[in-house]
Amino acid sequence: MKRNYGFLINLAGIAGSAFIFFIGWEYNIPAAVWIAFPLLIYSFRHADKWYKTLFFIPIMVIARFFSINGGWDMGLPLTVTFAVVVCLPLILSIYLDRIFSRRMGVFPAMFVFPVTYVVFDYLLIFANLGMTFSIAYSQCTFLPLVQSASLFGSWFVEFIVLWFAPVAVLAFENITQLETVKKPISVFGIVLAAVMVFGWARLAFDKPKSPTVRIASITEAHDRDYWAITDAGTPEADAEANKPIMAKIQDNLFASSQKAADYGAKIIFWSEGNCPIYEDDFDAFVARARSFAKDNGVYFMPAVVNLLYGETKNMNLAIMINPDGEVEFRYEKTISWYPSDSDGVIPVIDTPYGRISTAICFDNDYPMLVSQAKNSDIMLIPAFDTKKIDDFHTRVAFLRGIENGYSTVRQSNKGSSISADYLGNTLTYQNYFRTEDRVMISDVPVRGKTTLYGLTGEIFLWLDFAAFIALIIFSIGNVHR
Repeated sequence: MKRNYGFLINLAGIAGSAFIFFIGWEYNIPAAVWIAFPLLIYSFRHADKWYKTLFFIPIMVIARFFSINGGWDMGLPLTVTFAVVVCLPLILSIYLDRIFSRRMGVFPAMFVFPVTYVVFDYLLIFANLGMTFSIAYSQCTFLPLVQSASLFGSWFVEFIVLWFAPVAVLAFENITQLETVKKPISVFGIVLAAVMVFGWARLAFDKPKSPTVRIASITEAHDRDYWAITDAGTPEADAEANKPIMAKIQDNLFASSQKAADYGAKIIFWSEGNCPIYEDDFDAFVARARSFAKDNGVYFMPAVVNLLYGETKNMNLAIMINPDGEVEFRYEKTISWYPSDSDGVIPVIDTPYGRISTAICFDNDYPMLVSQAKNSDIMLIPAFDTKKIDDFHTRVAFLRGIENGYSTVRQSNKGSSISADYLGNTLTYQNYFRTEDRVMISDVPVRGKTTLYGLTGEIFLWLDFAAFIALIIFSIGNVHR
């Protein structure tokens, strides 16, 4: 009987580790994390020796490796490194749960896993990962749940999902005597029910009622990876060979933009770096863009990659031009694999169509950065993805919209382009790989919504850190007893 019990523990650990493949990115299944983490906690808690759980770690890393491999332009060693790093919050928090669940009472013990995981997951931001692998992101299509991000942010959404795991294990362990653990299970049940009722009510009764503005977002296919020119140090000698095709890309973008303006678009923007330009052609391009905006009476935000001769740096820009042909802002991508001179200020401008802001692609994975736009009505996001993350990385962007109360239009080169209102409801959808004419037209509400998160910021995250510090103090106190 004991041998069979050990088999079940190992089976739970293997299954939970393998399920990590379905948490995030191309094969994301929202239910996967609700299944995987209870299995892992059960297995780690019940293994008679801690080192017997080491077997599960390579399975976690392998599952994560296959889920992210091909998503970013990385070699094998770096992809393996990322797979290990991304698994660290789970590995560390699940071992701490094993330790503290044996030292604490039932009620406080069920908070160890979610509290520690959120802290370690937050620290991944400083590895230039943002919330890319956040558990909250895995729930981005579960709209009733993620509405709670408008209250306390995406870290709260993550906490709720993580909290379920030790509660589920507690219920299973006491399945024949649930009365003895009624209090902790009931507390979680009440909180989850309140979160879901809030979400359903918000989706049902808080729908946007303002007029809409027509927004065109545009992508032109590239014949090559123009960032590779930067990687080679942007040799000036190669410029003449590249400029004709760059000019054709630019002409096609302006032609598509003209069609969009003729169709009634009042705001037009391009996907990330969609117009590659050498530095000596940049001023002429800006003059052309200003003339286009003025001639058509539109807000025009071309996104360009300005290639600087002799440098590995480039300028990844979104340039907003008003209907008078004046430049409202020139925003440079803040969070990038390339060096950036961005001042880190997310621009917001007043227009007849509400307050409009922008952030470029990966910027949007940093909630504290993007929260500068909390008073915006519409967020325009030029982006560049890969087929591996196309739908996923666009839909998670709507969490920022839910948090801050603005509608979002995200146009992605080599990915999915989607617009959504401030509830995360899809307004328009287009996929780069299944569309030839890559012009997306969206009618977007011109008024956003004030949210509690927008007013209070990351208060829940700091409360979680306070709980983590209390846990450390408790641990030190136990050691010296």
